[in-house]
Amino acid sequence: MEKGIRVEDLTIGYGEPLLKRLSFYMAESEFWIVVGPNGVGKSTLLKTILGIIPPLSGKVFIHGIDCTKGCDEKRFLSYVPQMEDYSHNFPATALDVVLSGFFPRLSRFQKLTDREREVAFHWMKLLGIESIANKQFNTLSGGQQRKTLIARALVSNPHYIFLDEPTTGVDLKSSKRILKIIHRLNKEKRFGILMVTHDINFVWEYVEKVILIGYNEYFIGNKEEILNEELLSRIYEVDVKIAETEYGPIFLVGDKHV
Repeated sequence: MEKGIRVEDLTIGYGEPLLKRLSFYMAESEFWIVVGPNGVGKSTLLKTILGIIPPLSGKVFIHGIDCTKGCDEKRFLSYVPQMEDYSHNFPATALDVVLSGFFPRLSRFQKLTDREREVAFHWMKLLGIESIANKQFNTLSGGQQRKTLIARALVSNPHYIFLDEPTTGVDLKSSKRILKIIHRLNKEKRFGILMVTHDINFVWEYVEKVILIGYNEYFIGNKEEILNEELLSRIYEVDVKIAETEYGPIFLVGDKHV
């Protein structure tokens, strides 16, 4: 049986297409990022593969099974949404939020077990947030909220984690910590990662493959092939320069980092 996620001739959007005939294959345990300007369909791509919104055309296969209209294999996918997609006012502790990751697998009146609580604490401890388990989610820092949502995604024992802008709105120190956690999950725990991000400089050392999306066009390949001055300047419609350093490339737009 084929492992991985295969997308074939996928057209995505809300009535009108944002992106047409996208095709790629993501193997298990790979680290992919989706980059590009705002409004080109990066988040829509994640949501379409997840089944949150239907494709306009094309197919999505998970482990060789056609999941375009739903399938049991969707349980292998887990999702960390943008923070604005998550209610900050929900009256729940960090532990409650993590435990809510089990809810899609429970029947209507089924209760959580001690074993499921142990699993939740395991992932919170691994992410270094066990001390905030009983704190209200809406009182946590941005970095703590992101880690809580990552733990929530992990309790369902997925094969792949989809993350939408996990470092947006948090400080530099927290961003680096979150990316190191995601890298650790990929390398040590062998989770496949598909992440929308604007922080190319931060993720360069971790990522393997890139989907670079522009307005009605896209490019897919290894990071060295895709993240070059010519393609980035074309897609972002600004002059992008890459400075090579002993720590790796730095992507610049004028005097700003991409």
